[in-house]
Amino acid sequence: MPSTKILILGFFYASVSTTIGGMTVALTRLIISQSDPLSLAFLRYGLGGLVLAGILYFTRKPPKIIKGDLLAIIALGVVMFAAFPYFMARSLEDTTAARGALLFAAMPLITIMLGAVFKVEKLTATKSVAVLIAMTGTAIALGENIDAIAPNALRGDGFMFLGMASVSVFNVFSKKYLMRYGNLATMTYTLFFGVSFLFVLAIFFGQPFSGSLNFDLNGWFVIFLLAVPGGAVMFLTWGRALQMISPTQAAIATGFNPLTAILLGAWLLSEPVSIRLLGGFLLILLAILIASKSSRQAITPPVNT
Repeated sequence: MPSTKILILGFFYASVSTTIGGMTVALTRLIISQSDPLSLAFLRYGLGGLVLAGILYFTRKPPKIIKGDLLAIIALGVVMFAAFPYFMARSLEDTTAARGALLFAAMPLITIMLGAVFKVEKLTATKSVAVLIAMTGTAIALGENIDAIAPNALRGDGFMFLGMASVSVFNVFSKKYLMRYGNLATMTYTLFFGVSFLFVLAIFFGQPFSGSLNFDLNGWFVIFLLAVPGGAVMFLTWGRALQMISPTQAAIATGFNPLTAILLGAWLLSEPVSIRLLGGFLLILLAILIASKSSRQAITPPVNT
């Protein structure tokens, strides 16, 4: 049985991370028209990675990666910090911030199924019911016709689902390395490999040197928000959560993501907030409460970050 203090702290870190994540969805939607998905993802995650690398270098000696772990860490980096940011940015070219963030509700389902298939954690009836409620809420919210402001929303929804699948893979398979190398080092290493892959893709398929990074002053302020609180801080709090609680428990906190995105989308982007959208969100929130209350997996005590 996990201690109550560790469980609360784990949910706190996961909630902070997903709340910041909702902010990044709205801000990405705000800035994506000035860039392209690959260039924006490389810039945001590259700057965030530099912050993490600086913290790691000045606070502790970076641990050496065991030879047998290298390929797994590279793969996790590509999945989490290349595939996810690209799919997210590409999605927000087509769909709204609110819809994109609500699709984060798919992540617990994918995480639970992957965790069950690979025996990382058990699939319970209560968890399954909670995820079905969350998916119902998502379906209600996504059923709204928004052709006037996002005519290609369904295509964007598909890209966001692929992004959530990428995060779920990281959730399920990263814990061993987070416990072995620590949160800060694991996030820094995986970011390095993911961003390196993004850079290569951006050079060949994006336009980083042909106008995609020519932001005005307000645009660079948005990039700062995406890279530092929306990058380094979000990664560290998410990694810390995965050290302290199970992947499903952490994924359940994704309800804070759509809430933040809905509010910021309405404020910054003048996106509509409808009854269907709010009703879908409330169902997702209910699912979060059910699943978090029922989670009772044993966890390993946290290690130093």
